Amino acid sequence: MTEWITTREAAQRLGVKRTTLYTYVSRRLLTRRRAGGESLFDRAEIDALASTRHHPGSPLGVLPMRSVRSSVSEVREGELFLRGVPLADLADEPWDEVVELVLGPAPEITVDVPEHLTLLPLNRRLPALAQWAGSHGDRVEPAAAAGVAKGLLGAVPVALGGRAEPGRPVPDTVFAAVAGRPGSPREVATLNTTLVALLDHGLAASVVAARVAASARASAHDCLVAGYAALSGQLHGGIGPSAITVLRDGPPADPRRPVTGFGHWRHPDGDPRADAVLARLALVDGSASPLAHLGEIASRTGRLPSIDGALAAFVVTCELPDTAAEVFFQVGRTVGLAAHVVEESEEDPLRWRATDPAG
Repeated sequence: MTEWITTREAAQRLGVKRTTLYTYVSRRLLTRRRAGGESLFDRAEIDALASTRHHPGSPLGVLPMRSVRSSVSEVREGELFLRGVPLADLADEPWDEVVELVLGPAPEITVDVPEHLTLLPLNRRLPALAQWAGSHGDRVEPAAAAGVAKGLLGAVPVALGGRAEPGRPVPDTVFAAVAGRPGSPREVATLNTTLVALLDHGLAASVVAARVAASARASAHDCLVAGYAALSGQLHGGIGPSAITVLRDGPPADPRRPVTGFGHWRHPDGDPRADAVLARLALVDGSASPLAHLGEIASRTGRLPSIDGALAAFVVTCELPDTAAEVFFQVGRTVGLAAHVVEESEEDPLRWRATDPAG
């Protein structure tokens, strides 16, 4: 029996705008019917198209996971929503208030930072801190991941080599720790927006990894470590140095090759996260040249900057270490990972299991 879904859900499942759906209908890639004055689409056709369609810049053979429901975030008609609120409405809100929106009033589980952590590279310290904390104390169930995340965020400035300053906003202390200097108000405001923009982006690889661990009922700390491991991938949160190289040296000569930091398959009309960050960055002293170079590359390639390109411009403008992009990604995404872990803890265990192929 055919299951018909609304235009909104069909567009959400494919990550496209409604007008794009009608284009697929005209090309006879999808079937549409009218009922009650609304267009409806065959869910099986939508899911089949989602599993085979290759978006520019997306990996080939993306596995369909459309049955996984989440209230943490969603991409709808190219826009990003966090707990149902558009990113555009949250981008300039204080980081701690957005954290409360996503995680709720969970009590913080405090974390002590071991001295040896500062011997590690900047981008390895938060994952190591999560692993260390999970190994030195009572086991914390995945349902309490929100409190673990708040504790890690409170400790991360010290882990990055800064100082513990209760009451001082996390973007302020994180910037000072990474940069080795206090940030200007506009630099800190840009980081605030950046962390909010990086908080969550649907079922990204890091979220899936964390949810798989939560499905197996790993501890909250171990779930976050699983997420950080996936986030470190060079095609995910660890992509920063490659995007910075493109910004500094220009795109590859071959126009057929993807350009790191430009274009995102979920946002063919522009990455709203990049838009939010770049709008803030434009107010920072020294941003004119990196932003102009970003615009030149976009014009040459026909691809708009993604969040990775925006992060690259931020790092270059503020003369931060190249690893700062991944550090910011880790700090922001800690909140999203924890929210997904809590959500997954309420589902049946071990539901993330592949079906063996027939034969």
